[in-house]
Amino acid sequence: MKIIDTKGFLCPKPLIMTKQAMKEMAPGEEFMVITDNETAKDNLMTFLTDQQARPEGTINQGIFKVKAVMPLENVAEPYPESYCKNPESSHEYVVVLKNDKMGLGDDDLGAILMKGYVNALREAGNAPSHIILYNAGVKLAIKGSGVEDSLKYLEKNGVKIIVCGTCADFFGLKQQVKAGIISNMYVIAETLAQAGHVVYP
Repeated sequence: MKIIDTKGFLCPKPLIMTKQAMKEMAPGEEFMVITDNETAKDNLMTFLTDQQARPEGTINQGIFKVKAVMPLENVAEPYPESYCKNPESSHEYVVVLKNDKMGLGDDDLGAILMKGYVNALREAGNAPSHIILYNAGVKLAIKGSGVEDSLKYLEKNGVKIIVCGTCADFFGLKQQVKAGIISNMYVIAETLAQAGHVVYP
């Protein structure tokens, strides 16, 4: 079975990758598309249904797998971009936490507000696709921050938590990080470049 791994890409890239791969398949050939983005999964299901590929979707720990079969007959050539649900005004967004406090003024109040914000994300109906922590924001990912459990919960439910490794090293916290993956500025820059909307609380 051919595997099309589109993890890390936003619409329309997963659709374009799928369409390209399908051009090289024979009628009746089974294939699977893997994505870590729910909107991309929904769009893939619609696209493959229209292609008469009989898609079946499953999810496990935030990873979506769409199994399908190449149709026996040729279908109309689609434009993958047309299957994206308003990609430029998508409800998907990235949250950037560049401090362990929210706002300017009293630091104690700022710490309370930031904890309240991160814990509220856990209950939000529209969670972000990624949470990026850099500079003092990496302190939120360590044990005892008051929000590490919420970050781990979000991560378990498909939100990618990216922790700046340079920042964690600077503060001597690398071994204390309990949520997310320690990454680099290249990954952070790529994630921000692909984001439909970025929130800086």
